[in-house]
Order: sequence, then C-alpha cells, then structure tokens
Amino acid sequence: MNVKGLETYLNIDVTQYERPSIEALNHYVAQFMKKVPFENIDVQNQIRISVAVDDIYDKVVNHERGGFCYELNTLFKTYLLEKGFTAYNVSATIHTPGGGRSLPGSHMSTIVEIDDKKYIADVGFGDLPLQAIPLSKTSDIPVVQDHTGMFRAVFQDEHASHFEIQKCENDVWQTKYEAEMTPRTLASFEYNIDYNQTHPNSIFVQRLVVTMPTKNGRATMSQNHLTLTENGEKRKMDVTPDNYRQMLKDYFNLNVKVQRLEDSDGSNT
Repeated sequence: MNVKGLETYLNIDVTQYERPSIEALNHYVAQFMKKVPFENIDVQNQIRISVAVDDIYDKVVNHERGGFCYELNTLFKTYLLEKGFTAYNVSATIHTPGGGRSLPGSHMSTIVEIDDKKYIADVGFGDLPLQAIPLSKTSDIPVVQDHTGMFRAVFQDEHASHFEIQKCENDVWQTKYEAEMTPRTLASFEYNIDYNQTHPNSIFVQRLVVTMPTKNGRATMSQNHLTLTENGEKRKMDVTPDNYRQMLKDYFNLNVKVQRLEDSDGSNT
C-alpha cells in the first residue's frame, strides 16, 4: 500500500507524531473519518466488493470513494500496522431497533493496543466519534464525547472476552454493537462479506446508506432522504433522481451514480 499517498489524501500531518500513541491514533481516526464516507453504493450497483488492500486503496484514494466496514477497517488497520501500531480486526454483531441482532460477523471492528491499553478504532461503522474509544475493566468507564454524541466501550464479562459499543441516547446507554476480542482474519468474514452484498435480506442490498460526520454533526443519506443532524437537531430533505448526485457531491464529496435512483420513477421504494 502507498502509505504516503494515503496520508496525503487524508491530510495527515506526518511530522506531528514519531511513534504510536493515543494522540497519533486519534489524529489518524479523525482524518480518515472526515475524509472517507461510509457508503454501500457498489453494493447498490451490484458491483462486487474487493477486500484486497490495493483494491480498497484504489477505490478510496484514486477514485475518492468510501466503503463499508470490511473495506474501511481493512484499509485503516493496514495503515496502522505500517505506522507501527498493534492492530487487529474482530467480529461484531449489530444491535438493531426493537431488540434484534444482525448475523454474527455482520460487522468487522478494529482494536488497537497501545502501552498495554486497548482501544476501539472503528472507522467503518457510520455512527462513532472522531477518536478511538478506550476499553477499560474499571467500574469508572471512560466516556468519549464529540459533536456526534457520547460513546463508551463496555466489557460484557469478567474475562474481558467480549465488549459492547454504546451510545447515550435520550439519557440511556444504547448498545450499537457487541463484539469479541479474538483477532480475526478476513477469511473468517468471507460468508458475511458475500451475504452483505448479495443476499436480499441484507440491509445493504435493501437500501442505500451513505453517512459522514460534518462540522457540527452528521449527514446521512438513503434512497429516500438526506438527514442532517446538527447540534442535536435533525433536518430532512427528500432525495430524488434529479437531486441525489448534487447531494452526494455537496455532503460526501462523491461523484458516482446510484443505479436504483437513476432507474427510479420518483417513488424511491
């Protein structure tokens, strides 16, 4: 992978940090998330996803695109390894509205170890802060807060073999996903990668998802609406075949067609 090319694209200050540290990690997380959107446009366009690092790099840097978790966290982990970090991917299960669960392994997260401490450095989920989230066994669980909300990582068991990523919503800690601590290779996600891009029950097949942090919140786009969340307030705009390309450009810096919107009669179902 062209490390210098990625750093240039992400506007990373290569002179600021000489060794792995939490300060460096937070800088890298923020720069990645502010530049690279979470998006499933290739899935929507029935283009097969490649998780080969060089292919992801080409998509993100040369074609100024985003991707979903298997792509983005693979690229980011590879970069961290090149910078001397200890980093590995883990299998996660997303909590869905109404108490449901996704298939185990439907999400791939990233753990980074620095000075015997563990952090969640997940750039491929779509609703996390612009910095790493510390994992702690103490009763006083560290909370990470930025303009996207308040987050924490909580161990589920006394053996610290599983954890949950939680976000405070309406003064209640809601679990966004649960994950194991065991390092996983990409090969172990093969079924999930295929499922998420081909199976009719996959949320990524069913609907367009594009999301990215903004200066004061987050922009999220489906085939029906663009939702802007700023300072806790939400504003929705209708997405149509006539305006979606401009919205992708203005809010996500994406210049790409979405075939389901190109073919739409305006109902966007």
